[in-house]
Amino acid sequence: MGAFKQFTTKEVTITPFTADKGFTFIGSEITGSTVGINIYRGINVEYTSSSNFPTGYEHQSSASSIYNSIKQLYYTNYISSSTGDLGVTASVIPGATREDDRYYGPIEAPLYENYLQSSLEQKRYWFTGSTSEITVLNIPTKLYGEKIVPTTFQYSFTQSQQFPNGLSLTDDGEGNVISGSEVVGQIFYPHGIAVLTTHSCETVGASLRKEPESFNTQIINFSSSLTIFENQFKCTILENEFNSSLNPTLLTSSIAGGLNTTYYPFTTGSFFTPYITQVGLYNESNQLVAVGKLSFPVPISQYTDTTILVNFDI
Repeated sequence: MGAFKQFTTKEVTITPFTADKGFTFIGSEITGSTVGINIYRGINVEYTSSSNFPTGYEHQSSASSIYNSIKQLYYTNYISSSTGDLGVTASVIPGATREDDRYYGPIEAPLYENYLQSSLEQKRYWFTGSTSEITVLNIPTKLYGEKIVPTTFQYSFTQSQQFPNGLSLTDDGEGNVISGSEVVGQIFYPHGIAVLTTHSCETVGASLRKEPESFNTQIINFSSSLTIFENQFKCTILENEFNSSLNPTLLTSSIAGGLNTTYYPFTTGSFFTPYITQVGLYNESNQLVAVGKLSFPVPISQYTDTTILVNFDI
């Protein structure tokens, strides 16, 4: 049987909910093609310098580009102070009227977005000396979805000459990467990026290159967040609707030279009831976009309304 019926607004419910999923990757699988987490080493050198070498595993970029890109995006307000540059405002010399007021001093402040992850004051350390280094862990969108869930990020490795006791980093839920009680960098949850800038952690990228044996002792954990929309369609069949079947097997044998529209006698009796086996959902262009199949055929009642709920997530 095939039949169409238009939904009304009250018959369609769309409910969003947030789904989280945890990930754990170890050693070489971190930068493998199926995962694709990249570890970059950024260096403050001229673009034409011989020290401006390619960096990265899954995808490569120059060390200078990594340093300057991260600086521009996340640290331009923190060049002169770890707590952020103060906004600069002009002073006013009152006149006889407001039109006579005069301003002196700077009127523009070097204020940038820098993607603050909390309303709390953040400490961000950024070193501008020649050959200053950073390490960047870049998680691809396919893994973190809309964002990394705060407090779920963990990065560690157990074997390294530079870190004889190993290294264990977590995030504090406010956008800071911490080692013990020390802030060693920042994490930008909606971008899937963690930046290590100080307390020797900025050289993690260099250490992994120099000591390949430490690479396979890495472990990274985090949870991703993605909003899923649950769609519910209430398909209501009134008692006086769809009481006949369009199934061609109910027609008598074909008539020569024309179309057969004659049904077998038993299909016209009051006791005959069509059954529902599946429900199809169509868009405004009459294109089939979803099919819901019932676990068993359901008869259409001739005395009460029949309602079928179709649920799916996107």
